[in-house]
Amino acid sequence: MSRQYLNFVQTSLRHIIFLTLTFDVFASEKININNILTNIEVVSSSQERRKGLMNRKYLPENHGMFFIWDYRKRQCMWMRDTYIPLSVAYINNEGKILEIYDMVPHSEKSVCSIKRVKYALEVNKDWFEKNNINIGDMLNIRVLIQNDK
Repeated sequence: MSRQYLNFVQTSLRHIIFLTLTFDVFASEKININNILTNIEVVSSSQERRKGLMNRKYLPENHGMFFIWDYRKRQCMWMRDTYIPLSVAYINNEGKILEIYDMVPHSEKSVCSIKRVKYALEVNKDWFEKNNINIGDMLNIRVLIQNDK
């Protein structure tokens, strides 16, 4: 083998190793939502989902409600009879946050996901921002799903 070829192979390997290490450093780990929210109510029946956080006057700071639907579709939420300003994150099957919306108390306007989702997380308004949780972040939702069974 020529010296030039060996130099090329060595340089290429260094670049591959560098890129691999760089991607490992910046790859996002799943956020363990149970470590941030001290109480998460999991609702999966149609009756529980319909009621949601209606008629509650207060939601403690690190509490939330996790919604599980039977299948993926465009999901919608509304704030009828809900007194608390909320934010909702629509989440895909892998736990990735696809969309986050703020919702206004007592509004009957539907806040629908653009994409098809199976999960949503409702929390106090601005909770996602305060906890630096954004669209694209991955949540470890496996424990929530398992606890529902």
